[in-house]
Amino acid sequence: MRTKLIQDGALALAGAPFMAVLLWLTAREFGLGPAVIALMAAQTLLIVIRRVSPVNCVTLMLVLQTAISAVAPHGTGLRGIGPAIAIYTCGTLLASRTAVALAVITAVVEIGGYAVLSLPPYREPAEDMIKIGVHLALSLLLYVGAALVGAHVGMRRRYATVVEARMAADAVAQQARTEAVLTAERARTARELHDVAAHHLTSLIVQATLVERLFDQDPGAARKHLAAVREEGRNTLHNLRLIVGALRADDGADPHLPDGSGLAMIDKLVSGGEAVLTVDGTPGVQEPATELALYRVAQEALSNARDHAPGAPVTITIAYREPETRMEIHNGPPTGVPAPRDGAHRGFGLIGMRERVSLIGGELDAGPTADGGWRVRLTVPHPEVPA
Repeated sequence: MRTKLIQDGALALAGAPFMAVLLWLTAREFGLGPAVIALMAAQTLLIVIRRVSPVNCVTLMLVLQTAISAVAPHGTGLRGIGPAIAIYTCGTLLASRTAVALAVITAVVEIGGYAVLSLPPYREPAEDMIKIGVHLALSLLLYVGAALVGAHVGMRRRYATVVEARMAADAVAQQARTEAVLTAERARTARELHDVAAHHLTSLIVQATLVERLFDQDPGAARKHLAAVREEGRNTLHNLRLIVGALRADDGADPHLPDGSGLAMIDKLVSGGEAVLTVDGTPGVQEPATELALYRVAQEALSNARDHAPGAPVTITIAYREPETRMEIHNGPPTGVPAPRDGAHRGFGLIGMRERVSLIGGELDAGPTADGGWRVRLTVPHPEVPA
């Protein structure tokens, strides 16, 4: 409210002197006295309350307009810019019917003051009636037009406000859904890595027991097993670091995670013939977290291809190269009818994949291809071998 007063005050302070100077320059030509100039300037100053109290602003301007008609030279029918601005403001703030009604009232009151105070005595009645009719038509055109323009502007402003509010609400809801998806993906990743760490620790215990038994009988073999224990411990520590900050939900293990290496798990995914798997290079020893990420990304990409590109050929290419492992899943354009999209969950598959990959320091890129298909690229760096 204070900002509106300041803005309208600046407009009034600029408009009033402008109106006064303009009338003063034409005062001799039209016979305008100081009273007319002062009233017209005062009418312009009322703009300061046009948005704070639009109806009162119009009312006060009509009072001043009547006074202007009384002191203006005979038959001039002077009108300032203030009433038109006030009616326009009513159009932006009030109901359109109310604004148009105020416009008509303003025109009638103005023409009444002109006909009663400015035009008499009627020396030529026919000509004077024509003047009154023309003046009324111009006043109606000016004020009703200002009201309609204001109503249009006000409607667009209100519509924009509603749209912005809806967009803000949708953004909040989208953020909440995204956070829920990220939380679920972190929980699932934590469960899987927890199981992997448990496997490592079991191996550590077995090898430590073996070292204890061989320590006196075969020191050389014991040292080899100690080196294996040390390496296993480092691998375990690396995987545990990956799940720091991830919360593990206590809802059991994922029943859809097959056993075996990452490549074996992906091979099972494509065993039904829905995709062609190509492997470049030798997998070697992969980190369990990397294997899980490869499997989960491939699983999600194949699921998306089934939903959004039914019947399209799908290829999975995995390249094992130092210092990173790369995987690309590409599907062509759909040949069938895609499944209906759920706007509330659109894009969350990619969010989950990116979150999983980021936890192991990898990068994921996804987007459309020139042939109308879709491509998902995953790059996971190999861990540095501890010294």
